[in-house]
Amino acid sequence: MKIGFIGAGRVGCTLAKTFRIHGIEVTGFYSRNENHAREAAEFTDTFVFNSLEQISLNSDALFLTVSDNEIVPVFQELSKVSDLTGKIICHTSGAMSSEAFLSSEQVFYCYSIHPMYAVSSRFESYKNFQNAFITIEGSKEHLTDMQGLFDTCNMKSAVITADMKPIYHAASVFSSNYVCALFAESTELLTRCGFTEEEARYALSGLFLGNARDTAEKGAVSQLTGPIERGDTATVEKHLVSLDKEDRELYLALARRTLKAAKAKNITRDYSAMENLLQEEKEI
Repeated sequence: MKIGFIGAGRVGCTLAKTFRIHGIEVTGFYSRNENHAREAAEFTDTFVFNSLEQISLNSDALFLTVSDNEIVPVFQELSKVSDLTGKIICHTSGAMSSEAFLSSEQVFYCYSIHPMYAVSSRFESYKNFQNAFITIEGSKEHLTDMQGLFDTCNMKSAVITADMKPIYHAASVFSSNYVCALFAESTELLTRCGFTEEEARYALSGLFLGNARDTAEKGAVSQLTGPIERGDTATVEKHLVSLDKEDRELYLALARRTLKAAKAKNITRDYSAMENLLQEEKEI
């Protein structure tokens, strides 16, 4: 299978480099930004294509590694200039399904392929990309072949259905983007205590990294500690009093979800006082 990449950003560069390292043939890149395509091609030792038609002619499979709002327009342009019959067309959106490609009357095989991984760098993220979990959704005819690509790269993958894509992506956002937001919140609160931002990040790093590792290994319920798990309403009340309105709303939303996990961990513990506290705050 000869694979071409339309779009030369972080995901495209990372996937192409990973494929190349494991002996999968990558033809090259096409991008509206010629410099990006040239950089990506040099990085992966592949070719730069000057048009959608050219990369399509030279590839059996095309990965549209562009932003979500560009997937449909780029595909529509591709389908106008290229014969896609029998080809494999993929995008890498977490939220969109392969149905984004169904507007074409041509007969081809379409997939959404998404790495559960924070691809933050065009030229560095491939180094640990083997830790990414890949989800695949799309045409049944080549699902085994698509999983085989990632088997070759020693990466785990799973097949999901189109209707599950939005909730799947929401799960990814909770464990990735919102974790960043929570770390930012913790950092900001420590700066109010007099820490510099650098000191705050350092102070939090052991707690954050150790908890993330153990949670991934043991599960969130097993790893849960803290005042809500203990039923310590006095401490939670102090937290709520110390926070401004916006921070308190965030704290309460997370506290209620944490209480659900605490009940699962300690099925015989009476959490009624904690429930009442969190409910009273909700009603204020």
